Amino acid sequence: MKKNLLLLLSCCSVLATAQVSFTRVWERSDSAYTETGLEANKKPLYFDDMNTRGIAVGNINSNAGMVERVFLVSRNVLGNVVRVLDVTTGADVKSLDMTNVTGGGFIISDAGVTEDGVLLVSNCTHSSSGPFKIYKWDNEDAAPSVAISYPSGSARYGDKITVTGKYSDGTARIYAIAGGVLSNYKVQYFGMEEVNGTWQFKQTPDELNTSINAVSSNFHQINPGPDGGYYFRSVGLSNFQQIKSDFTANIGNTPFPTTMPQGGTAPVFIKTVGGFDYACYLQYGSHATYAAPANNRIQVIKIDRLMGITSATVLTSSPSFGKLAPGNGAGHVVVKHQTNGDVDIFALSTQNGVVRYRLSGAEIGTDIRKSVDNLIGIKAFSGKISIEGINPSSIELFNTLGQKIKSISNSNELQTSGLKGIYIVQVKAGGKTIKTEKISL
Repeated sequence: MKKNLLLLLSCCSVLATAQVSFTRVWERSDSAYTETGLEANKKPLYFDDMNTRGIAVGNINSNAGMVERVFLVSRNVLGNVVRVLDVTTGADVKSLDMTNVTGGGFIISDAGVTEDGVLLVSNCTHSSSGPFKIYKWDNEDAAPSVAISYPSGSARYGDKITVTGKYSDGTARIYAIAGGVLSNYKVQYFGMEEVNGTWQFKQTPDELNTSINAVSSNFHQINPGPDGGYYFRSVGLSNFQQIKSDFTANIGNTPFPTTMPQGGTAPVFIKTVGGFDYACYLQYGSHATYAAPANNRIQVIKIDRLMGITSATVLTSSPSFGKLAPGNGAGHVVVKHQTNGDVDIFALSTQNGVVRYRLSGAEIGTDIRKSVDNLIGIKAFSGKISIEGINPSSIELFNTLGQKIKSISNSNELQTSGLKGIYIVQVKAGGKTIKTEKISL
């Protein structure tokens, strides 16, 4: 049985890797232009510095009806402008009307689109430059209105925002985190209320019950994660954070594992397959020493659901967009699901370009455990953990905080004398995790 099981694991591993691949849909970057010499691949002129930092993808009304667009928020020497790109080709279409868009430390900074096609763009406040504003476009051919004007004091808001829900039914939310001056960071969101039969954003944010692990910095990002939870990253801290939906606890937060490249944006959730969550982030490199061709690319990561972000490993990577290291968290990714199961990932690397790549593979990172889980037994008795049904390459034991307590290689038994409580056992074969289970010692 063991030989057959190992053969099955080997086959499944090959299939899982072979199924997942990146294909360029379009790309406007230094790398693509160098490769092809085509004008369509040339990096836009408004990427001449670090001030094109916001990206959003979604539908919006226009004078010709509903259209799907890519929006880039740029505040460089060519002006404070929201650029509109064709979602199919990446070509420039127009710039939005900026009437009455004024104020803030930076007039515009980041963007998001509601599920029903309302574009929301933030300014960026700092050093008493408030108020923090959110501008709303209902139509790409019309002028915006001010959706939120919040007295932000000396706190820095707006480097990054995250938009969820629908405007039309009052479920839209705008997540923001104040940076710069605060020592006890809180996640805040602007929800909606109904006034005289019309939905509108509240002018004061609600505060979620958490104190996140952050440093006195900017560009904090929080994104929706699996099971109603969240992914978070504070620039200046080399770790990802995963937070439960009720904010009562974190899930396996970890420094960047040695298998994952340094310098990246907060993960964006893709989907769950079996016992694994999949997410992606932009690896941009933290500073000039990381500015190599391997940087400025999309990383797709695989996360064991029981272990949380601690178990994150890179499943696949896109080609690099360029060699410049933007740093400061200046970039982002947006995920769009296709009807055939593929996933399109849009990425902005603020000095290198903007891309759309397609992640193919009907079952991203096939869940190997589904094929073998019922053949593998984990038993705890007499001061040891015993693995049956397979000769594992390693057995690893973690506490409920995701910290590794003990491990052993090339053995079916792991000694646990003196340990009591709830632990997580991770069994690997050929370096691949094939079973994870909670046990009581």
